[in-house]
Amino acid sequence: MNRKNLVNYILAVLVITFMVFLSELLGEKEIIFPELAALSVGSLVLAALPWVVDGKRMILYISLSAVCGVLIVLFLPGHLYFQMIVAYALSQVIFLLSRTTMAPMISAIVLPVMLQTRGYVYILAAISLTSLIVFIRWILVKKGLKLNVVYKPADSLNKDNIVLALERIIVVSLLMLIFIPKDLKFMLAPPLLVAFTEFTRKGNKALKAPVKAVLLITLCATTGMVFRFILTVKAGLPLTLVAALVASVTFLIMRYMKMYLPPAAAMGVLALLIPEEKLPVYPLQVVVGITCLLLFAKLIDKFRYLFRKK
Repeated sequence: MNRKNLVNYILAVLVITFMVFLSELLGEKEIIFPELAALSVGSLVLAALPWVVDGKRMILYISLSAVCGVLIVLFLPGHLYFQMIVAYALSQVIFLLSRTTMAPMISAIVLPVMLQTRGYVYILAAISLTSLIVFIRWILVKKGLKLNVVYKPADSLNKDNIVLALERIIVVSLLMLIFIPKDLKFMLAPPLLVAFTEFTRKGNKALKAPVKAVLLITLCATTGMVFRFILTVKAGLPLTLVAALVASVTFLIMRYMKMYLPPAAAMGVLALLIPEEKLPVYPLQVVVGITCLLLFAKLIDKFRYLFRKK
C-alpha cells in the first residue's frame, strides 16, 4: 500500500471513528449513520467516485432522504412493513429523479423507518457527516490525492430504468411482507437494499461474482457483530474503539478480496447500532437476506437479457 492509499484509508477510519465518538460523547445513538461507511469507501478509499454524483448533490439527496424517512415514521400510520415499503418505494422515486446513481440515499430514507427514529438528531447527523465527507474529498482533490470527477446527469428517467425501479419495488415489497412480520428485518437491512439496487444496475461487476459479494458483505457484518459483542458487551470497552477496529478490518477485507462494495462497510457499522439482543442472529439474517436479494437481482438481469434478445 503506497502512502497516498494509506492516507485515504486512515482518513476513512478516522471519520467513522469520529462519528461513533461523538455519539458516545453526547449519548445520542442516532448520530451513528451507517451509510457514512459506504460514503467513506466511495469518496475516500476509492480513487474515483463509484457513483454519478457531485458533492452538492450527495449532500442534497442524503439530506432529503433522511428527512423523508423521519417524516414517514412521524406521520404515516401503519405496520412497520407498510412504512418500510413506502420508504423504499419513495427512495426509488427520488433515486430516479435525482439523475444520479448514488444508491446510498436509499439507506438514508429506510434506516430511520426500520429503527423508528423520530428525532431531528438523525437528520442533522446525516447532513453534517455527509458534508464532512464531501469537504474532506474536496481537500484531497485539491491536494492531488483524488481524481476530480465532473458531474454529468445520469440518464435515469428512461423506460428501462423506470421498469427496473418498479421491479425492485415489487421484489422488496414481497420480501418485506414475508420477513418483517416475523421480526427478521435485518434480512432487509438498508445497506442490503442499497446493494440490491447496485446489483440490478446494468453491467454491475459484483453480480458476476455473487459468491464473493455475499461472502464480503457477510464478513463485514460479522466483523461488526463480533467486535461489538466481545469488546463492548462483554469487556465493557468504548464503542469508539470498536468502530475504529471494525472500519480498519472491513477495509482490509475489501482490499484483500479486491472487491470494494460500499454497502458492505455500512453493514459492519450497522452492527454497532442494532439492539444488543439481535447481535447473535445478525450475520445469519444478513447472509440469508443478501442471498435472496442477489438471486432476485440475477433473475432481473436474466429477464433483461432475454427481453433484449427478443
